[in-house]
Amino acid sequence: MRIKRAAKVGASLAALVLAASACGGGGEDDQNEETLADIPAIDINEKDRSELKDGGQFVWGLNSYPSQYQANHTQGNEMNATRILNAVMPRAHNYDEKGQPHPDEDYVLSSEASDDGSTVTLELNPDAVWSNGEPITWKDYQAQAETAGGHRDNANKFDVGDTTGYERIGDVEKGEDKFEAILQFDTPFSEWPRLFDILYPAEYMEDPKKFNEGYQEQIPVTAGPFGDAEFDKTSESVTFTRNPDWWGDTAKLETFVFRSYGQDALGKVMANGELDAYDLSYDAAAYDQLKDVEGVRLAEAVENSYRHLTLNGGEDRPTADVKVRNAIVHAIDRDKMAAATLDGIDWPTDPTANRLIISSQTGFQYNGEGYGEFDPEKAGELLDEAGWTRDSEDEVRTKDGEKLQLKWVLPADIQNSADEAEIAKAQLEEIGVGVQVDTVPTNVYFTDYIVPGNYDATTFSYIATNPYAGDSAENFVGPVGEDENGDPKWGNNNNNHSTDEINEGFDELSKIQDDEEYAAKANEIDRLLWEEGMAVPLFQRPGHKAVNNQIANWGAYGLASPDYEDIGYLK
Repeated sequence: MRIKRAAKVGASLAALVLAASACGGGGEDDQNEETLADIPAIDINEKDRSELKDGGQFVWGLNSYPSQYQANHTQGNEMNATRILNAVMPRAHNYDEKGQPHPDEDYVLSSEASDDGSTVTLELNPDAVWSNGEPITWKDYQAQAETAGGHRDNANKFDVGDTTGYERIGDVEKGEDKFEAILQFDTPFSEWPRLFDILYPAEYMEDPKKFNEGYQEQIPVTAGPFGDAEFDKTSESVTFTRNPDWWGDTAKLETFVFRSYGQDALGKVMANGELDAYDLSYDAAAYDQLKDVEGVRLAEAVENSYRHLTLNGGEDRPTADVKVRNAIVHAIDRDKMAAATLDGIDWPTDPTANRLIISSQTGFQYNGEGYGEFDPEKAGELLDEAGWTRDSEDEVRTKDGEKLQLKWVLPADIQNSADEAEIAKAQLEEIGVGVQVDTVPTNVYFTDYIVPGNYDATTFSYIATNPYAGDSAENFVGPVGEDENGDPKWGNNNNNHSTDEINEGFDELSKIQDDEEYAAKANEIDRLLWEEGMAVPLFQRPGHKAVNNQIANWGAYGLASPDYEDIGYLK
């Protein structure tokens, strides 16, 4: 196994340190940093495969039931969909607990970049095959690069969410044989190991109908340790069985089940023994309920994720004006919001998070000075400057006869989201901003509201699937093209706006090889995002997981990639 250049870059932000650099903005920074430093990088009850039983069913609880399993589609950018896909689909690279990338040898035997970064060569595993019997070859990589990069003549017919990295690939060529893919980059991309994190068959990347609909509510072709996907809309579950044709280490489990419940129901279901594991995160009620339950282990690691407030900057929204967005941030006490969520789960409540670098990574610092402070007086001044005025303290501000009324959308059955909305509503009304809280079904929260921009404000979490700061580009850059009507497409950027400086910043970041320069540029970008009021961090998301204590090799992974074939029951 070999991988060059990118291993260095992968470590630049991912190497774990016991003493992270100072993060301003709170009165107890040192205490919080020491607490975070005590949290492990990974906590999965790691055991050798020889110590595990053969067989059994594993039930993983989710808080939503995804409908789109084409990860490159705008509607496929959901963590729960990724968790499901990782059990059955190929990936070029995975990551260790320090965030170092390595070829996943079940699919890619080796990967190597040229000294100038213009060429990347992937040596594919000739044993790897799709569930339809076709081998996985260079053509699958070529098809994905062309579609995900927006290179096709009919690119506007593919609803691609993010082109980052792929758009720089000028061509994918056949090497010595069909099991060698040579990627030719028009512009070097230092984060290239994060490409092809989920690979699809060429036929589902070449045809727009198959791309947009082929993996809608189904996973027709797989190539993983599990397969034969069965979907049950009634129970909102997806079931996979062990793949008898798998060429790697045989999966220890016979059956792998993903089952959706409301977030607030997961703790009770886990306590009743109906689940084997789920992402508890910052659910204080569930944490208290499960911490003393016999047979349940609470795992924790530093999560590559953060909770945030997102304000829709799209045209014709009241939050389109950056002064309004900045005013809203100053009007909300993020410390209070974080404490309301985190006080009950033994996790630091300091809201000084960074969007691109987590606390355990080299280069972590707080960049929100002047923008993240709770300052209602300054908020009022900004709204005055933006033309939103009020005659008395009891009135909602108006401008040209229109009231400053926010549509705050939140998913049903998630109490933390409701608590955040109520805290924000009370504080915003103090400065004359009206808030209408709309609670919507969890299964349409993203598809019908957030992705199409049918909201003004909301809170949710971004969970990174790799340790690169540039992986967040899709959440902030754009537009990524035009639709058939000529309107801008924002892809996975739910803020629905960006700036040339932010776009250029991420572009520059992806070319940097030096560790310190990479971290410095990431912090520059994070500062720009503060200035624009985009995905304002509320807190670094806790990595708490609840898991059956008889299960090994599952838990809080931190920066590492899970190996689904190694998950199993102890003998």
